Amino acid sequence: MKWLLFPVTRIAHIRPRFVSPCIRSVSQYLRRRTIQNSLTMAQTPELKTKLFKPLVWIDCEMTGLDHVNDRIIEICCIITDGHLTPVQGPDGQAESHYESVVHYGPEVMGKMNQWCVEHHGNSGLTAKVLASDKTLAQVEEELLAYIQRYIPDKNIGVLAGNSVHMDRLFMVREFPKVIDHLFYRIVDVSSIMEVARRHNPALQARNPKKEAAHTAYSDIKESIAQLQWYMDNYLKPPQETESHESTASEQPESASSSTSSLKRPRTDF
Repeated sequence: MKWLLFPVTRIAHIRPRFVSPCIRSVSQYLRRRTIQNSLTMAQTPELKTKLFKPLVWIDCEMTGLDHVNDRIIEICCIITDGHLTPVQGPDGQAESHYESVVHYGPEVMGKMNQWCVEHHGNSGLTAKVLASDKTLAQVEEELLAYIQRYIPDKNIGVLAGNSVHMDRLFMVREFPKVIDHLFYRIVDVSSIMEVARRHNPALQARNPKKEAAHTAYSDIKESIAQLQWYMDNYLKPPQETESHESTASEQPESASSSTSSLKRPRTDF
């Protein structure tokens, strides 16, 4: 039996001299790699996007609100900076935007509910859809190219709009390349409206009413104007929060906040 125990006792005997240094070497190697990886992840690459904290305003008109069976038939996009100033076209004179209609035939348009039949018919959108020659894939490529012209980097542009979570729900299926290019957060103006209704209903009652033309372009313009109204009348401007900012800057940074940038590709928004 002693000869069976010899390797075990021998290893136990030599472990302090040979095994421990190996464990320390591996531990030090892994620690260096962890630090290097953390620093690499924390570094913000140089951005090609020069637009200040861009917002990608999108509005879709659909054949209904069933994201499984209904379809996007019109989409419009206006890009603004963080101050809600729209980007300019190549000539620098006029506001730039993208707008297009996807073609569908009577077999799709004939399945719309009564609300869509009435409103899309009155706005002329139904006729535009039937007359359009653009496929869904073409519109997706054009929209992505338009966004990348002003926001070349991924995970920078933030989707914005009114009830834009619904537009995004459709776009995940029908415009996945666009969704993949944008950041995962959204700015939903309707969320601010719902908060204002509960927090300050008297002020919310003075919010300018939307015309509700139910065209993608007009809806986006109204959404941008609505957010501007909230920024002017409901949200506090920087000069009213200076005391809070100075107090916060004096507090030490917590461990959780110092590592939060490692969880997700960084964005300026």
